[in-house]
Amino acid sequence: MPSLPFIQAPKQHAPRKVGNTNSGILEIPVYGGLTVGEAATINELLAAEQSAFVRGAQIADAIAKEEGITLLEAFNLIENAISGVALEEAAEHLRLKHADRISDVARVYAASGQRHQDASVTAILRSRLSLSDWSLADTHTLDGALFADIWQLVQDEQDAEGRTSEPPSEADLKKQPPEAGSPSKRTGRKSPSSSSTDTPANSAETDSTPNCAL
Repeated sequence: MPSLPFIQAPKQHAPRKVGNTNSGILEIPVYGGLTVGEAATINELLAAEQSAFVRGAQIADAIAKEEGITLLEAFNLIENAISGVALEEAAEHLRLKHADRISDVARVYAASGQRHQDASVTAILRSRLSLSDWSLADTHTLDGALFADIWQLVQDEQDAEGRTSEPPSEADLKKQPPEAGSPSKRTGRKSPSSSSTDTPANSAETDSTPNCAL
């Protein structure tokens, strides 16, 4: 591969050993971030999967229309409930009222988080160990400790990039397709003057699986 004429060469990182004597030990290069190709592979492997963010937005839309609150308030309620954030009395009432719906989103989040881990570990092994034919099915055969170490490497690489994701806005949520069978108009009820769920929510496409406290 041709080299670029850097004025300052990229920082060199020591490779990391992953796994243990039971799982086998691999040495994987560390770059200080994911490459463009690795990110593209992850997206490709996840392309056909249901988006957890879309599902969360759909359920939030249904709750917002029924309760006369904003879409963002409903979405924050769902994410806070799934993450185990302590809720104020009004929000806790809504959480209990819509517990089944929120549990549905929690299951989608959990499955999405696992798929993202699988895709990320697969991308790393394909790219950094030159295993171009390595598949998701191959990743599923890995020893648990080895998988966990490689996933930790992925997270550390992402953290090293220093990128932060912005919480979704009301406009972002409205772009998502509505849930099948949901009403097209709001109830017309007034929104509360204050929201007990105004804690900024992380993007639904998180790398970690939130703990559901329903």
